[in-house]
Amino acid sequence: MHKLIVVGSGIKSVAHLTEETKRIIQNSDRVLYLVNEELLKQWIERESKSAESLEPIYFNSNKRVDSYNRITLEIIKNYYQYTNLCVVFYGHPTVFAESALKAVKMIQAEKGNAIILPAISSMDCLFSDLQIDPGEQGCFSIDATELLIYERTLDLQSHIIIWQTANLGRFDIQKTTKISVLKDYLCNYYSCDQLVCVYEAALYPTQIPRIEWHRLTDLERVKINPISLLYIPPSPIEKLSTKYLALLEIDVDNFKLSTEAYTASK
Repeated sequence: MHKLIVVGSGIKSVAHLTEETKRIIQNSDRVLYLVNEELLKQWIERESKSAESLEPIYFNSNKRVDSYNRITLEIIKNYYQYTNLCVVFYGHPTVFAESALKAVKMIQAEKGNAIILPAISSMDCLFSDLQIDPGEQGCFSIDATELLIYERTLDLQSHIIIWQTANLGRFDIQKTTKISVLKDYLCNYYSCDQLVCVYEAALYPTQIPRIEWHRLTDLERVKINPISLLYIPPSPIEKLSTKYLALLEIDVDNFKLSTEAYTASK
């Protein structure tokens, strides 16, 4: 039976490849890949039995939606041509990788064998580099264009992560000229003096991430790259719900640090 395994390369070149992903790339009959780092491309070409880049399809369409659809069709075509097919996408294979996700669902709908393995995304890197626990106050993550065209409501008490800012309002792969529109939208929720972070994960083990804090009012003058994420820290949570404290029978003191003195063991 034919099998498709979709994997992610992670962010930091070959260093983020899991051992499982490496073995799949090495043992598959065919590997298709769409990654943005040259050393990783070379590693895939060297280690796989047969490999082909999906870049010609991605860059030869005027519309991104067309390139995504053509990549999906290319994956499905190769699935039926090879017994074991591996498809490698940069980062996490379902995070802004519509082509892979659609291909897997279409194959599964035909009772085929297709799975996706997890990988490190740029958001995972952001959590580590900015020392953020998304479980503390929650996390709201959204594409920049979707945020605006649906006028999505922001939860100011959550960590806010905005993706694809460089592509805001674009149907192609050109950079946006509409950052001011995003700035004005965010100023409806925050003070224009609110500090926001432009974040880019390090692509190599020897690099450091880009972590730049700017006032929201200055956002349109900041360089935004295709790999940039926009992060806004949460506002403090100040009021507990007495209703749900009662319904859950919660004694708040049980969630506070004990005042009992501790002696470090020798």
